[in-house]
Amino acid sequence: MTCMDELGIGAELTDESKRVRSFRIGLMRRVGKEVVFKSAASIGLSADGGVFLAPAQVPGAWRYGVLESDSVAAATSAITQLRPKLHYHCSGAIYATLSGNELERRSLQLAPLPSLHNSQIFSLIAVRTWELPSRAGGMARRGDSATAVARWPDVATWTIFLLEASAEERRPLLMPGLPSIGLLAGEGYTHQVVSMSAYGREAVLLITVRTDDIWDELPTTGGIAVAALSWHPGNPTPDDRCFGLWSSRLRNPLVSWETSAPDDLTPTSTTTVKPLMDDIDRMADFTVPGEGLRMRPPVRALDDGSGTPFAIPHG
Repeated sequence: MTCMDELGIGAELTDESKRVRSFRIGLMRRVGKEVVFKSAASIGLSADGGVFLAPAQVPGAWRYGVLESDSVAAATSAITQLRPKLHYHCSGAIYATLSGNELERRSLQLAPLPSLHNSQIFSLIAVRTWELPSRAGGMARRGDSATAVARWPDVATWTIFLLEASAEERRPLLMPGLPSIGLLAGEGYTHQVVSMSAYGREAVLLITVRTDDIWDELPTTGGIAVAALSWHPGNPTPDDRCFGLWSSRLRNPLVSWETSAPDDLTPTSTTTVKPLMDDIDRMADFTVPGEGLRMRPPVRALDDGSGTPFAIPHG
């Protein structure tokens, strides 16, 4: 993952007193002589420490609403032609908003964010990632982050955790010149860290990523699904309710529920600030198996994740 200002990061000290502006997460790869960035979503924090996700704009309408194991998500959700944001308010209220427009009301009450200590709060899944919006030349905004890939994967999954973290744990992870933003280097992937110190929390947001180069029964159309989770360790139960916002072309929302939260913020490899092109050269081969890339299998049937824990098959 690269997280940097395209004009370069200076030798400034890390600063946790400044609040984080909205930033984009996505994928990047070299296409010929160009570096192409594909955004999956924007993430931002409200003044009170609430968190919101705005999925990238993709074709088609959007659905949103409460996800329950015994309900068909498409039947109980609302639909809009414009792309909303999904908010996890500090109070625990979950809802979708659309600037300048009234939305049909859907909401869910989850645990207030101050009561959470080590918990997954969001999942984000992008299907057929080559259909995400592109920008040649790499990332444009200060604080944007991207995972370098050898080719656009079939599926990319981001999970967002709210984790307790002391100042001693946070500071080695923060990037000079990028207030309250840092990186956690792991095996194969580098994850983004956002300090919550400026919001009165001894905590971080940890945004993890993984990719699947081959999804054996890939849907015929792509899309994005975001969900706010009523998370607990282990597998979800029939009583768990979540709130989803997803592309209507995906008949059911895809949800990534992690069975445990990370318990250690110690990097497992070294994270260094390098020029953008060096980062791509260094990281672009992690998805390539030793025998090389195989062709994607043909699509034989629509499989949109209808067997996810929160949505029974539709139709």
